Amino acid sequence: MSTRSPDYRVSLSMALQDGLAPDGGLYVPERFPDLGPEAFEGCMTIEATAEQLLRPFAEDDPLAESLPAICEATYGFSVPLREIGRGTSVLELFHGPTAAFKDVGARFLADSF
Repeated sequence: MSTRSPDYRVSLSMALQDGLAPDGGLYVPERFPDLGPEAFEGCMTIEATAEQLLRPFAEDDPLAESLPAICEATYGFSVPLREIGRGTSVLELFHGPTAAFKDVGARFLADSF
């Protein structure tokens, strides 16, 4: 839905394609799913985690059937979690093809088309 006109709703595919709503608002989900840690049990790769996280947003959308392939293409690189201190870790987001954090977010948009 649009942040300026909550009654203006579009599918995930349309939101990705349009970028901005016609009223100049940003597209945001109508609701956020309740995904606790148990939802990600068994997700051993970033691809599986991304698919599990994104699936609720793709319900009833043509993108849903392509989601596994998109996640595989988008996140087919290592994203290591490095311990930097006792009880403190950092997720290294620079191991993608361009060696920049944007590989984690922007590639999903590109691979969705």
